[in-house]
Amino acid sequence: MVTGATGVIGRPVVHRLLKSGRKVLAVGQKPTPFPAHDNLTYASLDLHDTDAVRLFLDRYQPQQLIHLGWEATPGKFWHSRENFKWISSSAFLLDSFISAGGQKAVLAGSCAEYDWTNSQLNEETSALSPKTPYSVSKDAFRRMAEVIGKDIDLVWARIFFPYGPGEDPQKLISYIIEEISHDRVPEFQNPGRAVDFIHLDDVAKAFESLTFREISGPVNICSGVGRLPHQIAFECAKLFDQPRILETLNLQPTPVISVRIEGNPQKLANVLDLKNLKSFSEGLLTYSKPSEN
Repeated sequence: MVTGATGVIGRPVVHRLLKSGRKVLAVGQKPTPFPAHDNLTYASLDLHDTDAVRLFLDRYQPQQLIHLGWEATPGKFWHSRENFKWISSSAFLLDSFISAGGQKAVLAGSCAEYDWTNSQLNEETSALSPKTPYSVSKDAFRRMAEVIGKDIDLVWARIFFPYGPGEDPQKLISYIIEEISHDRVPEFQNPGRAVDFIHLDDVAKAFESLTFREISGPVNICSGVGRLPHQIAFECAKLFDQPRILETLNLQPTPVISVRIEGNPQKLANVLDLKNLKSFSEGLLTYSKPSEN
C-alpha cells in the first residue's frame, strides 16, 4: 500500500514497484491518475476519515505500507497548520494497518528533523532539532510510530532533497534551468547553502529496497554529496551548452559554504547499491533541455 501515490515522490515509487512486478495498492485523492495495470489497484481515500481508513484496511489487508501522504503544498507546507492533522491521521493509519495484519511500514520523514550543521548527518549520532510546523510534526509522528509499531518492522525514511521532472517549478534546480533557458544567470537567496540532492527515481529505488529488504529504524535517503547553487548552475550551463552563462559563472567566485545539509548514506548502502544511483549530471538530463522549453 502506497499513500500519497499521486505526489511528486509517490508516482515514481508506484511506477518502480510495478516495474519490479509488485502488486500495488495506491492511495490518493484524485479519481483515476494512473493508467490501467494488472498489478495496480488505485483508490481515492481521505486519510483523515478514520472510519473510511479502518474499513479500507480491513478490506484490503496490505502486508507492507509506504506512507508518503502528508501536507505538501509548494511554498506553504513548512508552516501549514495542516501538518498537525497529519500527526494523528498518520498514527491512526499505522495502528489500523497493524490491526489489519500489516507486517512492515516505511514512513516518510525529512532531513529537516536534523539540526543542520556543517557535518555529515548520521541517523544514529546527529542531533535532531526540528524548528518548523512541518519538521516538528514529522518528528512527533516518528515518536508515536515507534511506540505504535514496536511489534512490526518499521523504517523511518529521512528524505533529503529530491529533484527531477514533475517537481514544483520554484524548486532550485527547476529555477536554475528556467533561468538558463532564458539566457539569464541565476541569482540565489542562499548562495552558501550546500544541500544533498537525490533524484526522484533513486528515491523510488530506496523506498522499494527499504520495504523489501531487512532493515529498520531511521534511514537517510540521500546521495551523500552537498552541492552549492553556484555549482549546480555551472553544471547545468555546461550540460545544456550555454557558453555565455558558463563564462559568466566562471568569473564569479565560488561562495563560501555557510551551511552544509548533507546526509550520510552508509545505512542506505546496506540495502541499495549506491553505485547504481544516477550521477548528478544524469539526473539533470532527465529535465527538458533549455532549447526544448
